[in-house]
Formats: sequence, structure tokens, C-alpha cells
Amino acid sequence: MRGITGLLIAVIFIAGCEVQDENPNWNPRQDYPDWTYDAPFYYRPSEDLPVAEVVGDGIPVYYTNNKNFFIKHPTGYQLPGTPRVSVWYSTDAGVHWQRAGYFGVEQTHFGFLAEKDGVYRIRFVGPGQGIAAANPDAPDRIYVVDTKGPSITMTITPPPVEKDKHGNEIPHIYNVGETITVRWEVYDANLIPNSVRLATSFGTFPQNVVWKTFPLSFPASHSLRIPIPAEAAGHRKGQLGQFRIRLEASDKAGNVSFAFSEVLRVSGPPVPVAPSVRKARPGEIIVQEQGKPGSKPGWPQPGTLLRGGTSRVLLWLPKQAGKYKNVILQFSADNGRSWRTIAENLHLGTPVKWTVPEINSKICRLRILAVKDVQHRIMLAETQPFTINTAPVDTILGPAPVPPPEAGE
Repeated sequence: MRGITGLLIAVIFIAGCEVQDENPNWNPRQDYPDWTYDAPFYYRPSEDLPVAEVVGDGIPVYYTNNKNFFIKHPTGYQLPGTPRVSVWYSTDAGVHWQRAGYFGVEQTHFGFLAEKDGVYRIRFVGPGQGIAAANPDAPDRIYVVDTKGPSITMTITPPPVEKDKHGNEIPHIYNVGETITVRWEVYDANLIPNSVRLATSFGTFPQNVVWKTFPLSFPASHSLRIPIPAEAAGHRKGQLGQFRIRLEASDKAGNVSFAFSEVLRVSGPPVPVAPSVRKARPGEIIVQEQGKPGSKPGWPQPGTLLRGGTSRVLLWLPKQAGKYKNVILQFSADNGRSWRTIAENLHLGTPVKWTVPEINSKICRLRILAVKDVQHRIMLAETQPFTINTAPVDTILGPAPVPPPEAGE
């Protein structure tokens, strides 16, 4: 009985001490007077958001991937001694407006915190802002908050993984030269048009893989047929090579998304490993050995050693080059990470003379592109890595120059 009485006393005591909010509907941003926004210092961004586009009657639109962003004062900064400019926002296309706060004295940027992703229409109310009599719902600015990157779905036919008769998952073995079909769908309300890029890579993942990006951009929904290149095969007999595909997409807020395929196992004749180049001993002349002319005269073979600064003539072009008006030759010194054009207006049957860059690199490449327009380029051929060696000026062999005689001799 004594225990029950103590329990009842404890319950009554707890209930009597319960604290209740006397003003549950209090909203500081609405109820505080404007002078409470004055502060000894304010934050400002290192740079303003760029205007991405203009809609309606000259309304600027900004995109950001951060829920915290700065809104610049409409006239530069809040003047002392004048009524403060207030910031209002709407998330339902101007149907309802809420006050976010005021600019403090001499404040240049208002710190805005978005509750969620979406479109925020901003209105400024105060001295010098005028009255929107024609369209009271029209904003002064529009900020689009987008913190999520594009969503990418990708499928490959035939699929990289299949099931055997027992229902177990096993990797599908592709062959060199086999054509696969890549399909994708990219979803994002603020997707940059034609921002989808496709890249391929081969090698042992994830160690030191190099992605080769296609020179074309693609729409958000598309399919592409890709042949398995010979470089995707293994370098040893009986060894399976590895091939992988990557999709990249960007939106207007600066978000970038990637989607990777499963590793594709590739069977085919082994690709010969480029021979290692022995460093020349002091005083030794480096001999460039090209071997017998092949079916592609002037086209560097894997592991070929070229001397920087020399001139070469390319006598071979793929047959597909005859179908296009503008065909160019490009060079890369970093295994395809970057390219520069070294010859233009290539035509079948016409020799192409180009100068070997004066560099030192073992991962150089050439490629031939057909250019339809600025955004549409088709790769017709590409070499495997070859080597360029440029001898320093002070190592050129020859007799040393005789110094001029001194005066009096």
C-alpha cells in the first residue's frame, strides 16, 4: 500500500511540473522587428552565383546545390538610417508568400536557408523597390535549389552477368570485335541538355585505369552499339581481359553523377605488350627501328619509338574517311586524357605530313576524327601507345667549338 501511494505522489509531481509552450505559433522571422537583424559583422560569399538564364520580363534565375545560399541586396547594401529591405519567398509559384527576414545595416548579402529542394521565388519589399501592380505574383529573382545529382540507369545487352541452368550467376564472356548495345535513361529536372558523356576503359580494376571519353555528347535517353576493342583482351594466353563503361551527366546546379557498368570479361587473342625502351648510354646514338612497312604506312605501331622534332608522313587513312568532308589528325601525350589537332583537311590518297612534338613520353597516341560540326565528332581510328624521345640540346654529338683567341695571342 505504501508503494502505491509513493507512485501516485510521483505521478502527480511530474504532471504538476510539466512545462507547456505559451506561444506555440511564434515565428521569429515574422515577429522580430527589423532592427534585430543588425549585427556587428555579416558574412558574404567569395563570389556571387552566376545568372543561369532569364525568364519572363527579365527575371534572373540562379541554380545552387547548397541549401544555404546568399541573396545579394537589390541595390548593393542596406543604407544606414533608412527602412530595411525585407526578403520574401514563395515555394508554390507565388500563391503564398513568407517573410524570411531583413537586411541589416550595411549588409550586402542575406543568408537564406532553404527547407528543401525546389524553386524559391524571391521578392524584395522596402524603399526603392516599387510596386508590382501588373502582376503581384511576379518575383524579383528565382533561386533553384538542387542538391541531388542526376539519376542514371544503364543496361548492357548481352548482360555482363547471366544465370546458368542451376540459377547461379556467372559472368558472360565477350569476344573481341563483338558488338554490345548500351542503353541508358537519365532523369533530372535541371539536366543540362546533351551533357551525357560516355567513356570506356580496360585493364585491371581499380588499379591505374585510364578512361577514354567519347568526343560526342548524348541525349538523356539513348542507346549505342559499341564494338569490343582489341585492347580489352588480356595480355597473356588464356587470360581474360576486362572492359568497363562509364556514363556521366551534369545538371545546372553543378551536380555531377556517374554510373558504371559491371566489369565485362573479354576473351580474344592476347594484345602484345609494348616493348620496354632501354635508356641510351652516354655517347651512344639512339637508333630508330621501324621494321618492314605494314598495311598502314606511317601509322605508329604499338611500342614504336619516334624522335621528337622530326617530320613524318602518314600515307594511310581508313576507308571511312572518304565519307566525310572534314577529317583531322590529333595527338595525345598522356594516353588520351587530352588531345590537340596536328593536321586538318585529310583526304584519302593524299599524304599527311606532321611534326613529332619535342617531348618525352611513353604513352603517346594518334587518332583520326571525322568532324560533322562542333558537337558531333566520329573517331575513325586510334593507335595503341607509342614512345617519343627528344634528346636534349647539350647531348648532341660532335666536336666542341673552339673558343676565339684572346687578345694579344
